[in-house]
Amino acid sequence: MMARYVVAGKAGCPSFARAELLADDLSLNLPDFKVHKVRMSDNEWSAWLAKTCSQHGWTHDTSPLVWRELVDRGGEGTYLGGWEGFSKMVTHWYGYESKLDDKKVKEVAEENASTHTADGAADSAPPPVPTKITILGANERCAYLLAPQLLGSCFPLVALTLCDSADKQEGLQGIAMELTDCAFDDLASVTVTSDRGAAVKGADYVIVIDPLDAASHPDKFELLKAVNVFYKQLAGDLGNNLDPKCKVIISGYKGCVGGMMLLHHGLKVTNLSVVLSLDEQRMRAQLARKLAVLPEDLFNVVVWGNIPVHGRANTHIAALHNHQGAVDGPPSFSKPVQKAVNEASWEKENVLSRQDRDKVLRGLSKAGPDCSNSWALFRHLKSLVEGSTDCTMGLISAGQYGTTPGTVFGFPVKVVEGEVSVREGEVLSEELKELITQQNNQLTVEKQVALGECDDIADAVRSLEQAMWDVLEQPKLKKKLEEAETARLAAEEAARKAAEAAAKAEAKKKAEEEEQRKQEEELAAADAAANFEDVEEDDDEEE
Repeated sequence: MMARYVVAGKAGCPSFARAELLADDLSLNLPDFKVHKVRMSDNEWSAWLAKTCSQHGWTHDTSPLVWRELVDRGGEGTYLGGWEGFSKMVTHWYGYESKLDDKKVKEVAEENASTHTADGAADSAPPPVPTKITILGANERCAYLLAPQLLGSCFPLVALTLCDSADKQEGLQGIAMELTDCAFDDLASVTVTSDRGAAVKGADYVIVIDPLDAASHPDKFELLKAVNVFYKQLAGDLGNNLDPKCKVIISGYKGCVGGMMLLHHGLKVTNLSVVLSLDEQRMRAQLARKLAVLPEDLFNVVVWGNIPVHGRANTHIAALHNHQGAVDGPPSFSKPVQKAVNEASWEKENVLSRQDRDKVLRGLSKAGPDCSNSWALFRHLKSLVEGSTDCTMGLISAGQYGTTPGTVFGFPVKVVEGEVSVREGEVLSEELKELITQQNNQLTVEKQVALGECDDIADAVRSLEQAMWDVLEQPKLKKKLEEAETARLAAEEAARKAAEAAAKAEAKKKAEEEEQRKQEEELAAADAAANFEDVEEDDDEEE
């Protein structure tokens, strides 16, 4: 079993020099004894030590720090302590007692101090501190598919924590075993737990896999109330365990409402985002086929407001590159998607809503959209890490685009150096402004239903009607809807008259056919009577 010992300390520290010399001596005499030395300045030491101990759950405040890792097994390091702990371990396991000369130790310490620089040699650079990612609801299939995508991607080193309820721990142990079997170079550790508070402590990213959807709760009112229960419990479990800089990511059917429930129930979190990429990538995929371009050629496809359970991502400000049409240009040339499609009803007729597409998927595979959803979640996370100027997320509103502050609302966003912000300044059509207002009101109503402020369907419907009335008060929309209603009534009247005319024509036709049939029957009867008389006359003549 090959072991690697990490000896870290301040360059000029005599105790670090002792540990370094002892480790070098052992590595020369024991083939399976490997050592990695980390030297740093006094200024570097304090911050590095605090972060490393926090990451591993250790308590240590002196130089050096020594721990042991199993190279062929991976997993968490084993804390050995400082010089004394390391020396005792060596004596116990290897029967080796250090007889280092104090003069030699002093010389080595002075040499370390004089030659060390902030950007020292590779063997003296601090090892990378793993990014701690916690997945809550890790036994869900979406999490199972997401976990391997986190490795070999945008993180140099990952410490992964899988958390789910106590009855699902065996499943999590199985996932942990599979990840270990994959031998990822960038997987520092996998931890399994049912304690949410412990799972998120010290985490850089917390991913919430929300299991509630239309399949688990077909009644939409019961679904919203279940969302409140789920996130109230989650807020209580997380409590004050979240690091202020931790980024919380929600992936769920009612993720925006869930985010508002966390805030309502007192969770102090500012870096909150909701995954909307599933609906955005579905729209891009369909548009790419329609317009004969690559999905990456499409941009500014946005989910405004709530997750579009009964709708789809929006293309009002979307554009694309590399489209062959009446007007072409260089690769940088772009044109609006809606002009390229040039069919007002195409999206509604060809792009299914989330609920409808999920139904189709369950009918085909007997499972939900776990593969595409895990990819959407990874793309969301990757945007947070690497930055993006074109993505859509649910964020806590500060009133942008006229939305209610505190609402978790879908926006076009940009991510620069880890900072997420709403991309403002987009030119919006009146129709899109009206959609934003409607979505804002819808989220308000869903929050009321979730909190039990609308305890029955009648109350909820009244609240929704009031919200819609607020929208209808906008003159332009009111006029547009009135014109549409007038056209609808006119079409219905025209259809009614046409139906009446058709019915009359049909009745007249049947009457004429009946009259003709009677006439034909009368003529046939007359012919038959005449023929009978002729036969009788012939018989009389023969007699």
